[in-house]
Amino acid sequence: MFSRFALCVLSSCLVCSGPVTAGAQTFGLDAEPAALAPRPQAEWVRQAQALEKQGDWPGLLAWGQSWAQADTKNPLAWFVQGRALGELGRFSEAITAYRHNLRLAPGDVLARNNLGNAYRDSGRTREAMEAYRTAVEADPDYVQAWHNLGLMFYLARGEAGVAQALQKLHAIDPQLAEVWRALAVEYSITQDPRVAREAVRVLRGLSKAQRARMFGILFEEG
Repeated sequence: MFSRFALCVLSSCLVCSGPVTAGAQTFGLDAEPAALAPRPQAEWVRQAQALEKQGDWPGLLAWGQSWAQADTKNPLAWFVQGRALGELGRFSEAITAYRHNLRLAPGDVLARNNLGNAYRDSGRTREAMEAYRTAVEADPDYVQAWHNLGLMFYLARGEAGVAQALQKLHAIDPQLAEVWRALAVEYSITQDPRVAREAVRVLRGLSKAQRARMFGILFEEG
């Protein structure tokens, strides 16, 4: 199994380094069954990374589809498709791909974060927030998902909604208010990783009940 670091490369937003080439857009789609013979996982990953780096989203989608044909139970094949579909603006299909990924690998927090992005880009704010929430609940150290959750909260509720949530959190538990302020406000503004690390350190010291109270307030209907 290749490293989790390699997976992170697939989920990052890479700058397109050149125009999409026509020859790369039909990877595997017209291949004979023999061409879809088992490949080492590293080969699938290397090619997916190369296509992503090139910004060849049609090629990446076709590669992911071929991967899924060759290895039906590999969640990464669906992650790759979701990544490409999101970049192509086909958000409902990206949602379907990431949900399939998560049926195969429920603990994949990168897919949960990207599912949130697809919901966000589809205008499904509540579902986006829920996806980010499940990502940070599974991995409280996943700062990018915290950032996305805070940003989505701000876009949905505005400054007044953020201030109201902070007031409610402070009335219940000042620690909760401080964690949310650091992650959703200060970190979003400064992008200072030290801010996020300290907030996550405090968050890890909170009980499960405290975290549940925090999310209960944040997810109240505005």
